[in-house]
Amino acid sequence: MRVLIATTALCLLAACSTTPQRTIGPQTPNSVPQTDPLSEARARNQHWLNPRLIDGFPESTDSNYRPAARLAVLLPQTGSLGVAGNAIRDGILAGYYAETRQKPSIRFYNSQGTADGAKTAYQRALKDGAQMIIGPIGKDEVAAIVEMADGIPVLALNNVLNPNNKFLLNFSMTPEREGELLAEHLLSKNLKQTALFYQANESNARILAAFEKAYTKSGGILVAKAMAPQFSKDEPTATTTKPTLPDGLTRANAIVLLMSGTAVKSTRAALALNGASALPIFANSEITDNADPKTNTQLDGVLFLHTPWQTGAGNALGVNAAQLKALPSSRGGGSRLNAFGLDAWLISTRLQTWLSSPNTTINGSTGSLHLEPDGQIERNLLWSVYQNGIPQASNAKQP
Repeated sequence: MRVLIATTALCLLAACSTTPQRTIGPQTPNSVPQTDPLSEARARNQHWLNPRLIDGFPESTDSNYRPAARLAVLLPQTGSLGVAGNAIRDGILAGYYAETRQKPSIRFYNSQGTADGAKTAYQRALKDGAQMIIGPIGKDEVAAIVEMADGIPVLALNNVLNPNNKFLLNFSMTPEREGELLAEHLLSKNLKQTALFYQANESNARILAAFEKAYTKSGGILVAKAMAPQFSKDEPTATTTKPTLPDGLTRANAIVLLMSGTAVKSTRAALALNGASALPIFANSEITDNADPKTNTQLDGVLFLHTPWQTGAGNALGVNAAQLKALPSSRGGGSRLNAFGLDAWLISTRLQTWLSSPNTTINGSTGSLHLEPDGQIERNLLWSVYQNGIPQASNAKQP
């Protein structure tokens, strides 16, 4: 039951996010063309935050570490987002206790999952002398405090559309990022005719939409788009029938699969029966879900996106999922929210670095993190490939 609740909370949290319209493409000073203020600021390694954002923090001799003296965390401890809030809390505390340098005092406030609850918690935190606030996480909660942020930094844990508050930083785990990264990777490999198969759920629908938008905008063609093929039995003969795949598959030079590992295995079989076994296959992070290790060799050769947390690659504090697996909050989708909380802690202690150089990356549990000019915190995920049924780091020789 806890696994179901945690997974549901993760989906609910993702579904509550609204993704801003952003320029897709490499985020380097040499990116061209630069046609909007966000791109131009990114190229100049600039940000729009208040330059005195952390002036009230205690001085630090470490250029990469300068936490507040008093940190407040606004999370729902009750209601539909209570399970998600507890998982994020445990991730924050994992980072807090793993840090060996001087740490702030930390206090948690129940935002109750509502706009009024978030406002009350925010006002209490200010009254108690907080120098920085992490949270809240719900869409309505964040919307309630986004314009209240003033004087101290607030790290909101859900997407804000077109942020314009110079004291607000915005960090979230929206599915759309995976779609953008899939598109960027295929385009970088000059794979511009793709067939995409997916399992129907809210997260995959959002990944698909983001992928299609970014891919077609830069010249890619989605030659086929269909749900994951299903094998069935012919009742009179009891023989397995071959799934019929879209005609456009014959024009594809790459395959994208948005589905669990179990579904990937059957889809690969269907592709092979339809003469498409030689095409390079790319997948989202869901491939690591529901895959039986005994048959994972059927996933060999598939390249997929994942977070460092999923493979134990570590982060700036060396904390990994295995260390938290005994916690009730880590079960099901809660483990990813543990990682999200851990990264929120890392961000809160490293603002000094980002204020001087936003393009600097932080090795987080949810990906490689950098600060966008408007205060959005962007994630870049890792690429892995299955070899002998085991995920391995991919390399430049992979398609």
